[in-house]
Amino acid sequence: MYHLQKTFRTVTLLCKMSTAWCFILILIYVTVNGQSEKETSESSKWPRWEERTIDCTTTEGKELDQCTLIARNAKIPRDPTKYKCRREPMPVDSGSTLAQSSTRLACPIGCEPDAKLSVLVKSPQNNHLCQKYYTYGKYRDQKEGEWYLWLTEPCRANITTWCRFKDTPLFIPKLLNQ
Repeated sequence: MYHLQKTFRTVTLLCKMSTAWCFILILIYVTVNGQSEKETSESSKWPRWEERTIDCTTTEGKELDQCTLIARNAKIPRDPTKYKCRREPMPVDSGSTLAQSSTRLACPIGCEPDAKLSVLVKSPQNNHLCQKYYTYGKYRDQKEGEWYLWLTEPCRANITTWCRFKDTPLFIPKLLNQ
């Protein structure tokens, strides 16, 4: 209670000095002190980005049909051995004449089901055998709730994307026991 009285006296003193300062202080006070952890909603959170790469060009010590998941700086560490690629049929509606195979290699990337994905980047970038949406891309398996990056022949590249999580609060929650 003493803290509240002291804050109120300070605001009253500054309000006598300037109406603009009074408005600014009240706005800041209401914004910071008016929030609790329970009131923090999805709309009041910053996006946090985590990089995901499937390395499909390094062939040392792995099968030809496998890529390695690289999840740098992941909040929850990802074990690459638990993320195995699978060979699956290319969707019939893809209509791609660039793809030279009726199957594609699909690799899970370990983004949470409610995460969104960013753009795709291939490496090396001058690989003309890889054309986005035709020989590589991304999709979400609705049954598994898992995001996949895929590629098909003749494309052989490393594909990178970023998972977007909305879990970083805009405002720091009030400290307890102040």
